[in-house]
Amino acid sequence: MNKKALLKFAALFLPAYLALLVLSMQFGHHYVEFLLPLYRWEIGWFTPDYRIASLALADNRGEAVVALTLDMIRYVVVAGHGLPPGGSISSSTLAGHALQHPLLMLSLLAAWPAASLPHRVALLAIAVPLLLLVEMLDVPLVLLGSIEDLVIANIAPDAGSFLVYWMNFLNGGGRLALSIAAAFAAAGLGRMLAARMQRVCSAK
Repeated sequence: MNKKALLKFAALFLPAYLALLVLSMQFGHHYVEFLLPLYRWEIGWFTPDYRIASLALADNRGEAVVALTLDMIRYVVVAGHGLPPGGSISSSTLAGHALQHPLLMLSLLAAWPAASLPHRVALLAIAVPLLLLVEMLDVPLVLLGSIEDLVIANIAPDAGSFLVYWMNFLNGGGRLALSIAAAFAAAGLGRMLAARMQRVCSAK
């Protein structure tokens, strides 16, 4: 990318990012509430031995968080240790984590070089399912990783867990990388779609 293209990208990216930031500050809680049923389904699929007692937006010392409480309904084995049913365990993560993905992804795609306005709109449409996929890879798995980390720390501190590794990866910068990768994937799919449409039009 040459200097002129880079300046044009920045001139589009910064206003888009600032506009989306303002929108997220005003309406971000609605976006997270929209995602909660998707989170609930995913967590239920991952934890058949637990019942979701609650999953909701909550306030934690002035910060909005997504809070999860699971009730154990079956005998569970974790790291070779059996846990009887009847207990409850909770975790939470910042609701702002869910907002980082649309902020970065949509800002990048709003500034992405596009041949026309319809092409740019197509890029944003392609981004929607990828955005939902990224959201599913973040908050629900972080909540479950936090719970598993707490359980393992108490019964088997030396044991490993994929969910805990994934949680640490996201919290250590992986969340940013995930959003950027999804934006590049949307751009790549958009380019493939545009090329295919051009071939179809040329063949007529």
